[in-house]
Amino acid sequence: MDKENQNMTNNINYYYYLVAFVDVLGQKEAFRDLENQPLEDNHPKLIEAHKQTVLFIETLRNGFQDFFNAYTVEKEPSVKVASEKMEQFKAMLKSNLKHQRFSDCIQAYACLHTDEYHSNAINGVFGVLLACGSMLLLSLAMKKAFRAGVEVGLGTELDNGEIYGPVLYKAYELENKVAEYPRIVIGQELINYLTNLANKHQQLPEQTKEDVELYKLIATNCLKMVVQDLDGVLILDYLGNEFMKSINENPEQAEKLKNVFNLALRYYLLLNYFKAKNPFPKANPE
Repeated sequence: MDKENQNMTNNINYYYYLVAFVDVLGQKEAFRDLENQPLEDNHPKLIEAHKQTVLFIETLRNGFQDFFNAYTVEKEPSVKVASEKMEQFKAMLKSNLKHQRFSDCIQAYACLHTDEYHSNAINGVFGVLLACGSMLLLSLAMKKAFRAGVEVGLGTELDNGEIYGPVLYKAYELENKVAEYPRIVIGQELINYLTNLANKHQQLPEQTKEDVELYKLIATNCLKMVVQDLDGVLILDYLGNEFMKSINENPEQAEKLKNVFNLALRYYLLLNYFKAKNPFPKANPE
Protein backbone atom coordinates (compact mmCIF):
# COMPACT_ATOMS: atom_id res chain seq x y z
CA MET A 1 0.00 0.00 0.00
CA ASP A 2 1.49 3.36 -0.99
CA LYS A 3 1.85 6.17 1.53
CA GLU A 4 -1.05 8.24 0.17
CA ASN A 5 -3.50 5.35 0.34
CA GLN A 6 -2.25 4.41 3.81
CA ASN A 7 -2.90 7.95 5.05
CA MET A 8 -6.40 7.87 3.56
CA THR A 9 -7.09 4.54 5.31
CA ASN A 10 -5.83 5.87 8.64
CA ASN A 11 -8.17 8.88 8.37
CA ILE A 12 -11.34 6.81 7.93
CA ASN A 13 -13.52 7.01 11.04
CA TYR A 14 -16.79 5.11 11.38
CA TYR A 15 -19.20 6.09 14.13
CA TYR A 16 -22.87 5.54 14.84
CA TYR A 17 -25.10 8.11 13.19
CA LEU A 18 -28.75 9.03 13.10
CA VAL A 19 -29.78 9.48 9.45
CA ALA A 20 -33.07 10.63 7.96
CA PHE A 21 -33.42 9.81 4.25
CA VAL A 22 -36.02 12.12 2.70
CA ASP A 23 -37.40 11.51 -0.81
CA VAL A 24 -39.63 14.15 -2.38
CA LEU A 25 -42.52 12.57 -4.28
CA GLY A 26 -43.91 13.41 -7.69
CA GLN A 27 -40.75 14.83 -9.23
CA LYS A 28 -40.61 12.50 -12.26
CA GLU A 29 -44.26 13.13 -13.10
CA ALA A 30 -43.60 16.87 -13.35
CA PHE A 31 -41.34 16.31 -16.39
CA ARG A 32 -43.53 13.74 -18.07
CA ASP A 33 -44.35 14.30 -21.78
CA LEU A 34 -41.69 16.99 -22.20
CA GLU A 35 -39.39 14.97 -24.44
CA ASN A 36 -39.46 14.70 -28.24
CA GLN A 37 -41.09 18.09 -28.72
CA PRO A 38 -39.65 21.43 -29.91
CA LEU A 39 -38.08 23.33 -27.02
CA GLU A 40 -40.05 26.49 -27.81
CA ASP A 41 -43.31 24.53 -27.47
CA ASN A 42 -42.20 23.11 -24.14
CA HIS A 43 -40.85 26.34 -22.70
CA PRO A 44 -43.92 27.23 -20.55
CA LYS A 45 -44.22 23.61 -19.42
CA LEU A 46 -40.53 23.49 -18.50
CA ILE A 47 -40.86 26.65 -16.43
CA GLU A 48 -43.80 25.19 -14.53
CA ALA A 49 -42.01 21.85 -14.08
CA HIS A 50 -38.94 23.69 -12.80
CA LYS A 51 -41.08 25.49 -10.22
CA GLN A 52 -42.61 22.22 -9.08
CA THR A 53 -39.27 20.42 -8.80
CA VAL A 54 -36.02 22.34 -8.48
CA LEU A 55 -37.46 25.39 -6.77
CA PHE A 56 -39.42 23.27 -4.32
CA ILE A 57 -36.38 21.13 -3.52
CA GLU A 58 -34.39 24.29 -2.85
CA THR A 59 -37.19 25.61 -0.64
CA LEU A 60 -37.26 22.36 1.32
CA ARG A 61 -33.48 22.25 1.67
CA ASN A 62 -33.42 25.86 2.84
CA GLY A 63 -36.18 24.99 5.27
CA PHE A 64 -34.03 22.28 6.84
CA GLN A 65 -31.10 24.69 7.02
CA ASP A 66 -33.20 27.43 8.63
CA PHE A 67 -34.58 24.96 11.16
CA PHE A 68 -31.12 23.63 12.03
CA ASN A 69 -29.74 27.16 12.36
CA ALA A 70 -32.55 28.11 14.74
CA TYR A 71 -32.20 24.87 16.67
CA THR A 72 -28.43 25.05 17.16
CA VAL A 73 -28.08 28.75 17.99
CA GLU A 74 -27.06 29.25 21.60
CA LYS A 75 -30.01 30.36 23.73
CA GLU A 76 -30.46 31.16 27.35
CA PRO A 77 -31.68 28.04 29.23
CA SER A 78 -35.44 27.90 29.67
CA VAL A 79 -34.98 26.34 33.13
CA LYS A 80 -33.33 27.80 36.21
CA VAL A 81 -29.69 26.73 36.45
CA ALA A 82 -27.20 27.51 39.21
CA SER A 83 -24.53 29.95 38.08
CA GLU A 84 -21.72 27.48 38.77
CA LYS A 85 -23.44 24.91 36.51
CA MET A 86 -24.37 27.29 33.67
CA GLU A 87 -21.27 26.66 31.53
CA GLN A 88 -21.71 22.88 31.82
CA PHE A 89 -25.42 23.10 31.02
CA LYS A 90 -24.84 25.19 27.89
CA ALA A 91 -22.21 22.70 26.74
CA MET A 92 -24.68 19.83 27.14
CA LEU A 93 -27.27 21.65 25.00
CA LYS A 94 -25.03 21.76 21.94
CA SER A 95 -25.68 19.51 18.93
CA ASN A 96 -24.22 18.77 15.53
CA LEU A 97 -26.82 18.72 12.77
CA LYS A 98 -26.03 18.44 9.08
CA HIS A 99 -27.85 17.78 5.84
CA GLN A 100 -27.00 17.05 2.21
CA ARG A 101 -29.05 17.11 -0.98
CA PHE A 102 -28.76 14.62 -3.81
CA SER A 103 -31.18 15.09 -6.73
CA ASP A 104 -34.68 15.01 -5.19
CA CYS A 105 -33.48 13.47 -1.92
CA ILE A 106 -32.26 15.03 1.30
CA GLN A 107 -30.23 13.33 4.02
CA ALA A 108 -30.33 14.92 7.48
CA TYR A 109 -28.00 13.40 10.02
CA ALA A 110 -26.33 13.70 13.41
CA CYS A 111 -23.26 11.91 14.72
CA LEU A 112 -23.87 9.94 17.92
CA HIS A 113 -20.20 9.89 18.88
CA THR A 114 -19.37 12.27 21.72
CA ASP A 115 -16.30 12.85 23.87
CA GLU A 116 -17.67 14.55 26.97
CA TYR A 117 -21.48 14.87 27.02
CA HIS A 118 -23.73 12.35 25.30
CA SER A 119 -26.57 14.85 25.57
CA ASN A 120 -25.04 16.48 22.48
CA ALA A 121 -25.89 13.34 20.48
CA ILE A 122 -29.51 13.04 21.60
CA ASN A 123 -29.96 16.77 21.00
CA GLY A 124 -29.08 16.04 17.37
CA VAL A 125 -31.57 13.18 17.18
CA PHE A 126 -34.30 15.37 18.63
CA GLY A 127 -33.48 18.14 16.17
CA VAL A 128 -33.61 15.83 13.14
CA LEU A 129 -37.01 14.44 14.20
CA LEU A 130 -38.45 17.91 14.75
CA ALA A 131 -37.05 19.13 11.44
CA CYS A 132 -38.50 16.19 9.47
CA GLY A 133 -41.95 16.54 11.01
CA SER A 134 -42.02 20.31 10.53
CA MET A 135 -40.83 20.11 6.92
CA LEU A 136 -43.42 17.44 6.05
CA LEU A 137 -46.18 19.69 7.38
CA LEU A 138 -44.87 22.65 5.41
CA SER A 139 -44.52 20.48 2.30
CA LEU A 140 -48.13 19.34 2.54
CA ALA A 141 -49.21 22.96 2.88
CA MET A 142 -47.40 23.62 -0.42
CA LYS A 143 -49.29 20.70 -2.02
CA LYS A 144 -46.14 18.60 -2.04
CA ALA A 145 -45.16 15.54 -0.06
CA PHE A 146 -42.22 13.38 0.86
CA ARG A 147 -41.48 10.04 2.47
CA ALA A 148 -38.69 9.50 4.95
CA GLY A 149 -36.90 6.74 6.82
CA VAL A 150 -35.00 7.49 10.03
CA GLU A 151 -32.54 4.99 11.46
CA VAL A 152 -29.36 4.55 13.50
CA GLY A 153 -26.30 2.70 12.20
CA LEU A 154 -22.65 2.86 11.27
CA GLY A 155 -21.46 5.58 8.94
CA THR A 156 -18.67 7.95 8.06
CA GLU A 157 -18.48 11.48 6.70
CA LEU A 158 -16.66 11.91 3.40
CA ASP A 159 -14.38 14.85 2.63
CA ASN A 160 -17.26 16.69 0.92
CA GLY A 161 -19.43 16.32 4.03
CA GLU A 162 -21.65 13.52 2.71
CA ILE A 163 -22.73 10.71 5.01
CA TYR A 164 -21.88 7.22 3.78
CA GLY A 165 -22.10 3.67 5.08
CA PRO A 166 -24.65 1.06 6.25
CA VAL A 167 -26.78 3.64 8.08
CA LEU A 168 -27.56 5.49 4.83
CA TYR A 169 -28.83 2.32 3.18
CA LYS A 170 -30.84 1.33 6.24
CA ALA A 171 -32.61 4.70 6.23
CA TYR A 172 -33.10 4.44 2.45
CA GLU A 173 -34.66 0.98 2.77
CA LEU A 174 -37.18 2.28 5.28
CA GLU A 175 -38.12 5.17 3.00
CA ASN A 176 -38.16 3.16 -0.23
CA LYS A 177 -39.71 -0.15 0.84
CA VAL A 178 -41.57 0.49 4.09
CA ALA A 179 -42.96 4.03 4.06
CA GLU A 180 -45.06 3.57 0.85
CA TYR A 181 -46.89 6.89 1.31
CA PRO A 182 -46.05 10.32 2.82
CA ARG A 183 -44.94 9.49 6.34
CA ILE A 184 -41.75 9.36 8.40
CA VAL A 185 -40.85 5.78 9.31
CA ILE A 186 -38.80 5.14 12.45
CA GLY A 187 -36.32 2.25 12.49
CA GLN A 188 -35.98 -0.34 15.24
CA GLU A 189 -32.32 0.51 15.94
CA LEU A 190 -33.35 4.09 16.67
CA ILE A 191 -35.99 2.80 19.09
CA ASN A 192 -33.37 0.62 20.79
CA TYR A 193 -31.00 3.57 21.10
CA LEU A 194 -33.67 5.83 22.58
CA THR A 195 -34.81 3.12 24.99
CA ASN A 196 -31.25 2.63 26.26
CA LEU A 197 -30.92 6.33 26.94
CA ALA A 198 -34.36 6.53 28.56
CA ASN A 199 -33.24 3.72 30.90
CA LYS A 200 -30.08 5.67 31.81
CA HIS A 201 -27.67 3.19 30.27
CA GLN A 202 -24.16 4.59 30.45
CA GLN A 203 -22.82 5.87 27.12
CA LEU A 204 -19.35 7.10 28.11
CA PRO A 205 -16.72 5.85 30.60
CA GLU A 206 -17.31 8.81 32.89
CA GLN A 207 -20.52 10.84 32.88
CA THR A 208 -21.98 13.51 35.10
CA LYS A 209 -25.39 12.84 36.62
CA GLU A 210 -26.65 15.97 34.85
CA ASP A 211 -25.69 14.53 31.47
CA VAL A 212 -27.46 11.26 32.22
CA GLU A 213 -30.62 12.98 33.44
CA LEU A 214 -30.73 15.29 30.41
CA TYR A 215 -30.34 12.57 27.79
CA LYS A 216 -32.89 10.44 29.65
CA LEU A 217 -35.40 13.29 29.45
CA ILE A 218 -34.83 14.02 25.76
CA ALA A 219 -34.83 10.34 24.76
CA THR A 220 -38.11 9.83 26.62
CA ASN A 221 -39.62 12.80 24.74
CA CYS A 222 -38.42 11.33 21.43
CA LEU A 223 -40.07 7.99 22.23
CA LYS A 224 -43.33 9.79 22.98
CA MET A 225 -43.25 11.22 19.44
CA VAL A 226 -43.32 7.73 17.90
CA VAL A 227 -46.58 5.85 17.29
CA GLN A 228 -47.61 2.68 15.53
CA ASP A 229 -49.44 3.27 12.27
CA LEU A 230 -52.48 1.25 11.20
CA ASP A 231 -50.25 -1.28 9.40
CA GLY A 232 -48.01 -1.75 12.43
CA VAL A 233 -45.17 0.45 11.13
CA LEU A 234 -43.56 2.84 13.63
CA ILE A 235 -43.82 6.45 12.45
CA LEU A 236 -43.13 9.97 13.69
CA ASP A 237 -46.34 11.34 15.20
CA TYR A 238 -45.97 14.87 13.83
CA LEU A 239 -49.56 15.75 14.76
CA GLY A 240 -49.21 14.35 18.28
CA ASN A 241 -49.17 16.25 21.56
CA GLU A 242 -45.49 15.67 22.32
CA PHE A 243 -44.36 16.87 18.91
CA MET A 244 -46.54 19.96 19.00
CA LYS A 245 -45.44 20.79 22.53
CA SER A 246 -41.81 20.71 21.38
CA ILE A 247 -42.57 22.89 18.35
CA ASN A 248 -44.50 25.40 20.45
CA GLU A 249 -41.36 25.94 22.52
CA ASN A 250 -39.91 27.53 19.35
CA PRO A 251 -42.19 30.55 18.63
CA GLU A 252 -40.79 31.08 15.13
CA GLN A 253 -41.56 27.52 14.01
CA ALA A 254 -44.93 27.54 15.78
CA GLU A 255 -46.04 30.65 13.85
CA LYS A 256 -45.01 29.08 10.53
CA LEU A 257 -47.00 25.94 11.27
CA LYS A 258 -50.16 27.69 12.49
CA ASN A 259 -51.54 28.18 8.97
CA VAL A 260 -50.58 24.62 8.08
CA PHE A 261 -52.82 23.21 10.80
CA ASN A 262 -55.70 25.41 9.73
CA LEU A 263 -55.35 23.94 6.24
CA ALA A 264 -55.01 20.40 7.63
CA LEU A 265 -58.21 20.86 9.63
CA ARG A 266 -60.13 21.80 6.47
CA TYR A 267 -58.90 18.68 4.69
CA TYR A 268 -59.77 16.57 7.73
CA LEU A 269 -63.32 17.89 7.70
CA LEU A 270 -63.55 17.23 3.96
CA LEU A 271 -62.33 13.65 4.45
CA ASN A 272 -64.96 13.02 7.13
CA TYR A 273 -67.62 14.36 4.76
CA PHE A 274 -66.54 11.86 2.09
CA LYS A 275 -66.54 9.03 4.60
CA ALA A 276 -70.04 9.94 5.77
CA LYS A 277 -71.46 10.09 2.23
CA ASN A 278 -69.48 7.07 0.95
CA PRO A 279 -69.71 8.06 -2.75
CA PHE A 280 -67.78 4.95 -3.89
CA PRO A 281 -69.41 1.95 -2.23
CA LYS A 282 -67.98 -1.47 -2.88
CA ALA A 283 -69.76 -3.52 -5.47
CA ASN A 284 -72.02 -6.21 -4.04
CA PRO A 285 -70.55 -9.70 -4.50
CA GLU A 286 -72.42 -11.86 -6.96
